[in-house]
Amino acid sequence: MKTKVAFIGLTSCKGCFFEFLLIGKKLETILDNIEIVNFRMLKDFKKKGNYDITFMDGAVSTKNQIKILRDVRKRTKFLIAFGTCACSGGIPMIRNSVKNYRKTVYDKEVRRNSLDTVTPLNSHVKVDYYMRGCPINENEVIEVSMDLIAGKKPREKDYCVCVECKKNGTKCLFKEGKVCYGPVTYAGCNAPCPSVGTPCDGCRGPLPDGNRGAEIDLLKERGISEDDIKTVLSRYSGEVKK
Repeated sequence: MKTKVAFIGLTSCKGCFFEFLLIGKKLETILDNIEIVNFRMLKDFKKKGNYDITFMDGAVSTKNQIKILRDVRKRTKFLIAFGTCACSGGIPMIRNSVKNYRKTVYDKEVRRNSLDTVTPLNSHVKVDYYMRGCPINENEVIEVSMDLIAGKKPREKDYCVCVECKKNGTKCLFKEGKVCYGPVTYAGCNAPCPSVGTPCDGCRGPLPDGNRGAEIDLLKERGISEDDIKTVLSRYSGEVKK
């Protein structure tokens, strides 16, 4: 019997789902072993019943989304927070720091069935795996999917992007004086940006054990304002804790 897989989205740009579809031929081995039973981006269908794996995209911003999330959690064996929005709030969570955001966005007060704050999935349910990234990394999708199909529990990367830079022999952009957030960001992407000279902007979300205080102090020494630093550090998590 094939593994039943669902792709369900909440508040996001749906870029992670597009990225999944763009993986192309590399997905063939996976698709041979799974049955996609819920994926509106492919087809407007939904089979009733339980799921073996659910890729849940997006942050939680409405009361109805909490109901959807809790229902999916009850019916799925393995829940994956799919992308940074689902893992740590992502871009949608910036709303939490904007006063009177409805008027700011719509230029007037409008009625919305929205919560006072945007939150990641784990604020409401247990998450079995965090697949970070804005968007997700195709190699991680393939690796994690193959592990689950084989009955293995995938291991998350609990270290910073710098470790992957060192493994790949990539020169340290931070040491060169560039504004790079790799030291305080979750690894798992294999550091593609620094490998081509583009500093990490922290899209996989903040690493809890990362020394953010030291990072902020070093950046301020280089003339970067605290407001600019906070803007970048909060971009994928909605808050900055030193």
